[in-house]
Amino acid sequence: MMKPPVVSAEMLLQVQRDRQIIADELPALALQDARLVAAAAEDTLTGHLRRAIHASHKSLEIIATDAGIQPSALCRFLEGEQTLQSNDLDRLAAAAGVTVSLAVQRP
Repeated sequence: MMKPPVVSAEMLLQVQRDRQIIADELPALALQDARLVAAAAEDTLTGHLRRAIHASHKSLEIIATDAGIQPSALCRFLEGEQTLQSNDLDRLAAAAGVTVSLAVQRP
């Protein structure tokens, strides 16, 4: 029969510190998630692109690299915190495998 692992006092303290770090980060992560959901729900061209990027199932790092932008810029774009230039958007669409088709609406 295997012996249960021995947990030192130092290991227990580290677990407590890690739990506190996680608890401290949860509100920020919840806010970030809310921004992601709101930005992706926009009925705009960029909202559609955000949804397509998420639906591509590619890692954001790969998409950013393929589009020639910083991963942090992509994250801020996805959260609706940063706009991108049109050529960046074109490269993002290509990196995510998205094609754009527009229908003109007349009044």
